[in-house]
Amino acid sequence: MLENAMLVRAASAAEFLFNKLLARIWTLVGFLCVLLAACNATAQTAPTDANDIHRLAKPLALDGKMGDPSWKSATLFADFKMRHPEAGKPPSERTEVYLAYDATTLYVAIRSFDHEPKKIRAVATTGDDAWKDDWAVLCLNTYDDALSGLFFLVTLRNLRSSGTLDYNNKPQFTLNMKWESRASVVDDGWIAEMAIPLRSLAFQGSDRVTMSFKVARFISRKGEEENLPEMDPERPEYEQYREIVLRDVVPSSLPASEVYRQGLENLRRDRLQLHTLAFQEQLHKWGDASVLDYLIYKSQELKASDHPFHFNRAQEDRKVATQFERMKYASGRRVDDLDRFLTRSATTSLIVIIKDDMVIYENYFNGYKRDSIVTSFSTAKSFDSTLVGIAIDEGKISSVHDPITKYLPELARRDPRLAQITIQDLLLMSSGMRYNEDPPDQDNDVTYHASDLRQAALEKTAIVDAPGKHWLYNNYHPLLLGMTLERVTGMSVTAYLQEKLWEPLGMEYPGSWSINGDKDGLEKMENGINARTIDFAKLGRLMLNNGQWEEKQVVSKAWLEQATQPEDRPSSYYGDDPFFVAQSHYYKYFWWGSKRPGGKSYFCAVGNKGQYIYVSPQKRLIIVRNGFAFGIPTSAWLRLFYQLADGL
Repeated sequence: MLENAMLVRAASAAEFLFNKLLARIWTLVGFLCVLLAACNATAQTAPTDANDIHRLAKPLALDGKMGDPSWKSATLFADFKMRHPEAGKPPSERTEVYLAYDATTLYVAIRSFDHEPKKIRAVATTGDDAWKDDWAVLCLNTYDDALSGLFFLVTLRNLRSSGTLDYNNKPQFTLNMKWESRASVVDDGWIAEMAIPLRSLAFQGSDRVTMSFKVARFISRKGEEENLPEMDPERPEYEQYREIVLRDVVPSSLPASEVYRQGLENLRRDRLQLHTLAFQEQLHKWGDASVLDYLIYKSQELKASDHPFHFNRAQEDRKVATQFERMKYASGRRVDDLDRFLTRSATTSLIVIIKDDMVIYENYFNGYKRDSIVTSFSTAKSFDSTLVGIAIDEGKISSVHDPITKYLPELARRDPRLAQITIQDLLLMSSGMRYNEDPPDQDNDVTYHASDLRQAALEKTAIVDAPGKHWLYNNYHPLLLGMTLERVTGMSVTAYLQEKLWEPLGMEYPGSWSINGDKDGLEKMENGINARTIDFAKLGRLMLNNGQWEEKQVVSKAWLEQATQPEDRPSSYYGDDPFFVAQSHYYKYFWWGSKRPGGKSYFCAVGNKGQYIYVSPQKRLIIVRNGFAFGIPTSAWLRLFYQLADGL
């Protein structure tokens, strides 16, 4: 019995030790389960990507004071740098940005600290004047593609403005987007909150959406702009955004083209309203130049040709797209999807024509069609140049070496030094005449808006340098040449264009040439031809064929050689500009060119907002691109055109 008792005691002791060990094991298991659960919860809420921003479980309420507790968990950005007046310096005030989102909404809070909150400017009463006050703006590139973006601007008085941005981060269109904001003064500055519905944005994906953003804050009394990320003046603005990632959001069903369609519709409405106002009222409300400005100006009519010319056709869209899609339009950015790229780059039309007059690609974007009117902007200058060449061929102008005062003697009576300037100096943009866009001269505004362009060209011009010494783009030059053409031909420049180019080149559609002032006003020689893309391509064909059209010499081959092919110039002639000096570009007779070894160099007519007539003599190829904005820099477009020509 003693043995049994000992066995029972031993068993009880062993059981006790086992149970104690088991309890410890379960305690450890429980701890591990809690730890694993915590780790799992952390994995669900912590960012899975360095660019993830905080995702909210429920909507966030705006009050203009960041009163909602959810702001405490939002992702904070605070590394602002001052852009104005001296780039890269630390800002005089502090700014913070908070970003968060849920499945349907992006939330933004911009906390603007200010040690003098009573001096914050808030006097504007409409969104159009919001830029005059202190403001904060979110710039959002919804495709993270370094192309055009959106802006959402708020002032202290909670005035809102939203729209699109160009590749240089400048406002392009205003849009009537649906979004919310609240703003208020606090003890140490002011706060702007935004709630932007994702359904109002065009973007790709839903489970992982990559966008990029920048934020700017303006302090009006100091003329100081603060940016995040810091804007490096040596790099293109459109590349300087910060990437963010949103996950599991409601997918967008809004195409990018719909955003631009709304912007263009707003602009059209605005331009038609301006057309009804007096000239001075127009100037006050005009804003930036646009592709729809032809709706405001009066114009001279161009009639469709009695014998229209039609290119041959062999659509090879896939071949052209394949070439384009492997190219880079910016650092680390490939075209990939051509239709999306052309839509997102503000393109309205693109035509590619190869040897034997064969159109292999012709497509239209952002609401434009084949018969949509596009305006030339400065591609009109290349028409001007060709008309001057024809007038010389006909003996109406003796030579490019004639002084301009031979045809406009009143210039010499005003200033004898103007007699030094030749027609060639004007065509080369090297007259030595002043061209200053800033006050007090504001020459760009004068040449674009003056109600009497003849008077402006004769009375506003001033010589400040020796002719032929330096290149300086100058919009008075085409105006002076337009007046010369009027005097030597005895007809309007539009009538001369109709007779010498529009009819012989078989233009399919009617067009017009905008004028300032009354019906007898001078044509806007610097920018105002309004036509269809396919008809602009015909000037390219004339140039490609050495001035010949259907066995008729419209303008001499010698003129085309003189007008488009390079000649040696010292780097100082172009002010050591890398575009000319390092990239081998040049400027001749209102054409832009690029030197190419082993044959003729390519040349291109270039207009504001990205109008191009590109001619490659080596590849026997023409490309015409029109757009309502550049989309990407001209140097990038020319690089793409060259690569396309090289690959076809």
